[in-house]
Amino acid sequence: MTVLALRVFGAARRRCEIYKLASRNFGMRQIRTLLYALLACVFLVNCGQTATTQDTEIALNLGAEPAALDPLLATDPPTIQLDQLLFSNLTQLNESDGAPQPGLAREWLVSPDGLIWEFRLREDVWWVKYDAVEDEIVKLRTLNADDVVYSVQRLFDPRTASGYAARFAPLIRDAERLVRADPRTSPDDLQRFADELGVRKTGEYSVQFELNAPTSAFPTIVGAWLGRVVPRENIAEHGVRWTEIGTMWTSGPYVLVDREPFRYLLLRKNPAYYDAAKVEIEHLRFRLLPDVASALDAYLRGELDTTDPYDSIEGANLDRVRADPALGRDLKLLPGLCTQYIGFNTSKPPFDAVELRQAFAQALNREDVVAQTFDLGEPARWFTPPQVNAAPDVNADIGIDFNAPLAKSALDQARVAGLRLPAALTFGTNTNPVFIDAAVAAIQNWRATLAASITVEDAPWEAYLEQLAQDPPPCFGWAIAVNIRTRTIFCTTRGIPVRRTILQNGRRPPLTRWFPKRRARRMRSSAASCIRARKKFWWSRMWRLFRWCGVSARC
Repeated sequence: MTVLALRVFGAARRRCEIYKLASRNFGMRQIRTLLYALLACVFLVNCGQTATTQDTEIALNLGAEPAALDPLLATDPPTIQLDQLLFSNLTQLNESDGAPQPGLAREWLVSPDGLIWEFRLREDVWWVKYDAVEDEIVKLRTLNADDVVYSVQRLFDPRTASGYAARFAPLIRDAERLVRADPRTSPDDLQRFADELGVRKTGEYSVQFELNAPTSAFPTIVGAWLGRVVPRENIAEHGVRWTEIGTMWTSGPYVLVDREPFRYLLLRKNPAYYDAAKVEIEHLRFRLLPDVASALDAYLRGELDTTDPYDSIEGANLDRVRADPALGRDLKLLPGLCTQYIGFNTSKPPFDAVELRQAFAQALNREDVVAQTFDLGEPARWFTPPQVNAAPDVNADIGIDFNAPLAKSALDQARVAGLRLPAALTFGTNTNPVFIDAAVAAIQNWRATLAASITVEDAPWEAYLEQLAQDPPPCFGWAIAVNIRTRTIFCTTRGIPVRRTILQNGRRPPLTRWFPKRRARRMRSSAASCIRARKKFWWSRMWRLFRWCGVSARC
């Protein structure tokens, strides 16, 4: 089945959350708020007091019990948030624009043809484990290239059943063969497939990736699941129980030392972390409050220092905050990075016809949809929000603009060619009110311009995923969360805002070092190249990167 998606609205909405951090010191780089902002976002910060002593524990709201702490299985925001704190990635993403920065890899090189990437690792990254009996964090061994190779192989192993493996498989040589293999295939054959993957150790602390096609954004991509490293012997010994407290090996700035299901998780600073000197917060206590209203109440009772990182203050809760002078002073409005879009099922009529897709695209007024759906949204003409590294220029001539006369003309031409719209169409979505409102706004546009008869059919999340995988409706809504943490402002005890910030194969030509000073220029050049080549390559492959949700590409 081929499914075509056209993103039509969303982009960089805003997070609204609250902070009350007067008695905390937040000069720390490593708190990673890698959350997917699915709603507009608001924060509160209180910076008007001065503390005489430093409290090294802060309380945040994670929102929900993590589904699994295995970083290669993470698909839900709570697990992703914790994994960023517990495990090292090959690269980290700059919080302001998502540009790749050194993480586990201290530098990286690329071949002239763009197919070979070599990552040279730090030699001072330790695996550690929490000893509950002695109440101490124990150093085990240094993390090396074997760990990276094993982690990539495990990501694509069908027995792992990683939710995001299929999205990355098109990038790596022979990864699709492994990820599509039957999990019941003999272990020897699966290991042979894994050994033939385009990833190999080139030294004790260096590893190479071989790609199927040049991918200039690869250092950014390995800042997510593809570059997340797990311990082989720990998993081999304990199986699915390897993430339990006292058993789990981790390598990030924090270690999980306590948890009570559905109530809280407690993280302690990892003293063996390579950048431990810059981790100034000793403990992070994550509450598991399932909704913003509960988090706001807990904040007002003094049980939370911030409503971050879970979700955003919306609607009546936002009105409540704005009406309270004290809470109003704590309010912070910050960027959020999520794109919502509308997809067309091109495997069957009517949207197997490009003429009808074009008519619907031209009949959609993005400004109108955003205005009806989001208080703080903005229209979008491509997937990447403009403030993200290597995004197209905001003035780039990309996408299909709203043009009602052209839409009507395109529909008339389609009718001349014998194409007809059905008497009734359906727009599929999940039960999220934001998605439903967006669907209704889009339908109003199409009805006004094209006289199209469309009804909304919503379904619970799991049922909706199954529908998209098996038989997508003619139109459907989806959201892409950009893999970059939201920028957040904390305050020191002096009330000064501090930003949280938590890189030769055989006869091939020698690799070229990816110098940090050249990174921005190369990314801009790469973005321009992608724009020029999009009809030949990029959009033809977009569906493969997002096929886990059954959508993608551009008409």
